[in-house]
Parts: sequence; structure tokens; C-alpha cells
Amino acid sequence: MTDNITLTPEVIYKYLNESLIREDEQAQVSVKRTSLGWVKIRIVTKKFESTLLIEREQKIDELLANLDPNFNLGQYPISGYDLLTPQEAIEQPPQYIKLPLWSDILMAPEPDQPVEVDEDIPNKKPLVVTFYSFKGGVGRSTALGLTGGILATRNRRVVMVDFDLEAPGISIMFQEDIEKTSGEKFGVLDYLHQRSLTPEENFPNISACIQQINLQTRGELFLVPVGEYDENYIHRLADLDMRSFYRSAKNPVKQLIEDIKKQLEPDVILIDARPGFNDVAAIALFDLADTAIICFSPTDQSFQGLRWVVKAILKQKQYQGKPDVRFLLTPIPAVTPEQYKDLIGTVENWIDKNCYEDNFSISPGAKIEELHHTIFYNPNLTTLSSLVNDIPKSLLDEYLPIADTIDASLPDLKPSIVTKTIDDRKKILNELHFQAATAQELAPENISEIFQRTEDFPRFLSNRIWLIRGAKGTGKSLLFRLFVEQPTAAKELAQSDVNLNHVHFVPGHGQLRVSTTILDRFALESYEDQAGTNDWQFFWLNYALLQLCHRSTELRSLPGLDEKLVALSNQEKPAHSDIVTWLVERSNSPQKKPQAADELRLIDQELQEKNQVVWLLYDELDAGFGSSPEDYARRRRSLEALLAWWLESGTNLKQIVPKIFLREDIWKQFNFTNTGHYSGRSLELRWEEADLWRLVLRQALKSSPSLSKSLGGLTAERLDIIVLEQLRQSLYPLWGERMGSGNKAYTYNWVRTRIADGQKNCFPRSLILLLEEAVKIEKRFSEHVSEITLRPKALINAFPNVSQQRVAEVRNEYPELKNFLDRLQGERSPIDENRLAEIWKVQDGELALHIKDMVEAGILTERSRPKDPPPRVYAVTELYLYGLGMVRKGQR
Repeated sequence: MTDNITLTPEVIYKYLNESLIREDEQAQVSVKRTSLGWVKIRIVTKKFESTLLIEREQKIDELLANLDPNFNLGQYPISGYDLLTPQEAIEQPPQYIKLPLWSDILMAPEPDQPVEVDEDIPNKKPLVVTFYSFKGGVGRSTALGLTGGILATRNRRVVMVDFDLEAPGISIMFQEDIEKTSGEKFGVLDYLHQRSLTPEENFPNISACIQQINLQTRGELFLVPVGEYDENYIHRLADLDMRSFYRSAKNPVKQLIEDIKKQLEPDVILIDARPGFNDVAAIALFDLADTAIICFSPTDQSFQGLRWVVKAILKQKQYQGKPDVRFLLTPIPAVTPEQYKDLIGTVENWIDKNCYEDNFSISPGAKIEELHHTIFYNPNLTTLSSLVNDIPKSLLDEYLPIADTIDASLPDLKPSIVTKTIDDRKKILNELHFQAATAQELAPENISEIFQRTEDFPRFLSNRIWLIRGAKGTGKSLLFRLFVEQPTAAKELAQSDVNLNHVHFVPGHGQLRVSTTILDRFALESYEDQAGTNDWQFFWLNYALLQLCHRSTELRSLPGLDEKLVALSNQEKPAHSDIVTWLVERSNSPQKKPQAADELRLIDQELQEKNQVVWLLYDELDAGFGSSPEDYARRRRSLEALLAWWLESGTNLKQIVPKIFLREDIWKQFNFTNTGHYSGRSLELRWEEADLWRLVLRQALKSSPSLSKSLGGLTAERLDIIVLEQLRQSLYPLWGERMGSGNKAYTYNWVRTRIADGQKNCFPRSLILLLEEAVKIEKRFSEHVSEITLRPKALINAFPNVSQQRVAEVRNEYPELKNFLDRLQGERSPIDENRLAEIWKVQDGELALHIKDMVEAGILTERSRPKDPPPRVYAVTELYLYGLGMVRKGQR
């Protein structure tokens, strides 16, 4: 038909489909590509009725020959075919994977429609978890044994099954802990071998294959070992044909697992799989496992092998919806923090590259950093006489994340923290009200209601803390407004830590509404134009005098103060031009400089005599200068001078204390003399997990009396004394324990990681906005029967809006980045620096500067290791991904 045509699946499909539909309009043609480039053909047409297979093959061969004279069903790239009538198609649905083995799975084509996991199905019991490693010697069996012990102490009934038939691990490790009983003992190999010979006989009985482990603590732990390790074992192993099991009416492997379930009714079955590409490992991974724990040491050799492991898992997951996957990095040697960061970057890059296909993931719903855990090499492991008794806590703690992952997928053992009817849920949903207003939007009377006292708050109250740093959105402005605009409420909140009744709060700088003497960006620009670029320290000295005197009539009456200072302070709304003129005059007069310092000392002495203290609070230092490059340069000169001036003068003042609120990325840009002297006077605001949940519960409890009642009368006033675990449990009626039955993420972890930027800053406004949107979504579907108020689906669907809002805030906070953010729309994350240079139209030093700004703003995180060749690769933080209109592999 066509010379030199490339026989792609698309070409084959198009020609066969067009040809057959001319004869049968209902004809169905499927041409599927496999992982290795082969294709499988399935044709259903009534034209095959009353024909033999050889006649059907001949008909299709004649059509294929039109594409290429030498092309037929027996030629590359065709690896298999089904030629069926419509009735035969009903009786023989497509079965692309006949055996759950490596080659069969990899050679299978992509399914027409990947299977979907129903999140509303309750968590299954037992959960089958396979521990697998591509290479041996990485601590796989040890990890399984320790994890099994942890789960048993949590009142889980755990069965460990040793499927490493060639080189048993846990069978040997637990020999000393097995409960001694009489009678003949068998194991996995005995069971499988005998069942393959005599499938109808119940020999050996499963009870003779199960051994109980002696525990010094509560819990039930059982082991199904490989069997008696003697010469006969080797002969039986040689006779074993795992493939034949899947052609038998009774599959011994399936029967073994079913018998374990019936005999023990376990919560979880942990399978220790044989390493490498072998049939036993494939069956344990692809047929039996609900969850796979892939253990490996991050070397090039491991990555090469694991690439095919992951490809097979992705394929099987599309067909069967399982297994879910977690990676265990083990054993990792002791390294420096920088080396560990590089190592994790390598692992996450590899996961991102290999574990996602289009919109399908090995673990839907999980972020990359949630997919792996690290076990550091511990020489004490070699000295242990038991994997379940007398284990040092420090060693056991490293395996807790794996146990938590498994435990999260099991039905909850704990009685529900709240027993309520669906009517209670509706009532709570209708009462709930979350307010995600920014600090600037809040009315003064609402500030104390919204304000959440964090764990940083007591340190902030110390007079030694002068500099309060933090990312935009971490609560600096709300803290400023609380003390400046609601001083009585602020003092009450501080009462349990320090008595502030003798302290007055004066705005040194901030939004214009807090004081009529606060200057705007144009006034600041005018000052520098007239006074010069090197006189900012004197500006801040005189500016402080003006704010102090304008706020206090008593201070204005002090003898010796500058007459114009007093005159300006007496005016309710002095003109900014008059203030600037006075500041410039003072700056240009040599004799006024020592006079200004004397005036400030005079005020300090007056305060000391009256036993009063003044906090001079500075806010809006990031936005109060404008957004042009010249404005940023002016801001840096001015703020470096402010910080330097307080270092020089502040220690001599007894009663005047600065509280300077500054964005963290701006602070990192500064380079003035004695910057290090702020190390003992600085506080970085960060929202810890407990702070976030107190914020959520405070707003929820205040808006919903029904929620408070369901939590046993818990009130907002008691939140500060509740520990983290209690806070988490108190959130269960609101959003449940985990993100659906098919997901391994605890809800609190899912939420916390998604409201964090690349610098690990968590944003309380994004958190409250997430809940605000989720409530709106849930109300539209409130007839759904559920024991929790906000289902995972509502949280997931609310998140893109949160991302859009956060991106809007970033565009406002960093106007210099707006154009660069806009150009990321439609791009994929991770993205390399070559692509960034192309879309941003910048090169070299300018490119590096913009990337650095994005990283410091928490938008980008570097994925490349220092030793990796260029180009450098960067990922966009998930908090910003959707708002920027970007896409990444996998699901959110």
C-alpha cells in the first residue's frame, strides 16, 4: 500500500479498523503496545462467524500484507492476537496478564481503562504487605521483623511469611523467639510442594506450619517459616514450579494465604520476598501484596534494577489497583547533613522520573517525600539476640514510619473518638465557619478572636528579642496589629508568661492606618532624594522620636525636645511633606545629630523614672518602599541602617525595646556590620504542627457548639494545654483519621505537607482557606452518609483553590517575580534551568539570580545534587503548582 511505512501500533490500528469497518460497522479493533515495543492485537467482528482460526488468520494476514508484503501476524512487532466473533468476545474477555510474573506483566499492553480504587470501601483485613528488594543484604528481613514486632505491640495480630525460599531470612532470625511446642513442624515449602502433588489432601495442615513468637509485651506475632532446612528441602525446592500453580484448578499459593486467614484471622500478613527477578518474588509482589515495601540502597546498580520493578508495578497497578508502594532506604551510612540532602535529592529525582506515568502513580495521593523512609546503618543490629524483645528504643524508632504506614491502612482498633449520628454531622457542617482573612483585612475587634498563640509566643514577649523574622503569611503582621491595635487583649494573652501592664506599644512603622505619622513609600523616596543614601540611621532615630512623642502627650512636655518635633507631634494629622522636611533638616544639621540622641535618652530616662517600658514595633518593612529595582535598593539601604542603628543604640536604652518584623528572605539578603549580633536577639516565626491544629480547632469550636459537644465539651480555652496527639485525635470528627481507605496518608500529614512551601514554612491562612472551601464543597454533597464532617474528596477538591489564592498572594508579595511566575503556566514540574532560561528569556547571572529568588521565596526547590552535571533541575512546591497552572507527573 505504501512504501517504507513505519509499522507503529497507530498505523496498524488505523488500517485494520478502516478495512474491517467497511465490512462490519460493529467491528472492534484493539492494537496495544507493550513495554518492550511489541503489540497485541484483538479483533472482534461477525465476519469471523462460521470460520476456523486459520481462516481468520489468513484474512488478517492479507490485510497486513497491504501495509508491507512481508508483514503478517507472525512477524515483529506482533507478540499475540485474539481473533473473535462477538459471542466469543463475551465469553473470552481480554486477559492480557495470564500469570503475575515479571515477563508476562511487562509484555502486557496498557489496559483500556486503569482500574479505579473506591475510596469509600472500608479498609480491608488482613492487609498483605510484601517486603521486597532487588538485591540482597539491604536489611529487608530485619525491617520486616522489627516492623512486625511494632505492629504486634499495637494490638495487631501479625503473621510473617518467609517467601525467601532460596535463602531464608526471618525463619533463621526468629528461631530463638519461637514458642517451643511438640509435634512435627512444617513450613512454606512443605505446604506448597505437597499441595502441588496432592491438592485435595489437607497435608500438611496449616496449623503445623504456623509458629507463635514469644513476646515480652502484649500482642500476637506468628511466623510461617520456610520449613525444615535439610537436604530434602533442597530437593523439594528444585521440584517447585511456581508457574504450574497458576495453571492448576487449586493454586497452592492462594490456598496457603487463604488457610492463614482462616486459621488466625490476622490483621496483617507480612511477606518476606526473594530478592531479584524470580517467580516467587513476582507472585509475592504482584499477586499477593496490597502494599509493597521496596528496600534498597540508593546506588546506580539498584536504580537500574528497580526501574523495571517499578515499571511492572505500575502496569499491574493499572490492571489490579495494587500494590501501593513505599520505599525503604536501607542501610544508609552515617553522612553529613549536606550529603544526606544530596542523597535524598537523588532518590526523589529517581522516584519522580520512574514512578509516574501520565496521570498514574505507584501511590496515588502521596507526595514524593511521603513515599520514602530512611534507615541509617546501626552496628547494634548485629548484636541483637532478638528482633522483638529488648530492642533499644532508638533503634526501633527508625522503623516506626513503616509501621505507621501499614497501620494507617488497617481498620481502626481504637473506639471512635466520637459516636454521633448523621444528623450530628449535618448540624456541625451547617455551624462550621472558618475565617481565612489576611491580617490586613481583619477589623481590629476581630484580631484577638482570630489570633492563635503559637509556641513561639513566649519567646516573642522577651525584651531581648528585637528581630522577628518569618515568611510572608506566618503571622508577623497579625502579631504586630494585636499589640498595636488591641493592647488590652495582647496583655491578657501574655499574662500567663509575663506581666505587660507597664508596657506601651507604639508603632515605629507599619500600615498608614495605625498612625498618621507613618510615612508612605513616596515620602521615604523623597527623604533619600534630599538627604542622600547614607543617612538612613539618622532617619530612623528621628522617626522613632516622632512616633514616641506623637503617641504620648506626657513625652511631648519634656523640656529640651526639639520645637518642631513637639509641633509635629501635637498635630493630629501632620502633613507628610512637613515630616519629611523636618527629617531632612535634622539630617543636614551636624549639631542636630547629637541632640537627637540626647532626646531619645531623655525619653528613656523619663520612662525609667515612671517604671514604664515602650515597645517600638516595626511592620510593613517589605512593602513600604515600592517594587521597582530602585525601590528594592532603597529598602535594603534603609533597613540595614535600621538594624545597625538599633544594635549601636539599643543596648544603651533601658526602657525602649524594638520589635522589628521582617520577611525572612529579605533578612538573608542583608550584609551590614555585626549582623551576627542579632543571633541572640532574633526569633524566626514558624508554625509547628500543634500550632496549626490549635488554630483549626479554635475556629471550629467557636463556630460549632455541636462539635464541642461531640468532643466531650472541649473548649477553645483548653487547647493550649492539649498535647499534639490529643489535638490530632480531636480533629477526627472534622476530617477523619486518614485520606480514604485506599490511601496510606494520615489526614493531618496530608494537610500539613500541602500548606507548606519549599522552605518548610506552613501557612495558617492557606490551612483555614482549605477548610473554608472544603466546607462549601461538602455542603453541596451533604446527603452523603459519613461519620466525618469533611471527607477526603472535599479536601482534595478544595486544594487547587488554596493554591490559586497562595499564588495570588505571592504575586502581591513579590511583584518582581510576577512575570516569571506567569510564564510557568502550562510547564511541567520538575523543570530544568535550560527550560527556565528559554521561557524567562534570561541567561547566566540573571537566570541564577531569579532562580535564587524563587528558591528563597519557597516556590522552587532544587532537585539536583551538587555533583550532578548541568542543567540543574528544580521542582515547584505543590502549594504553588496548581495556582501557577503547571502540571507534574502523578496525582495530587
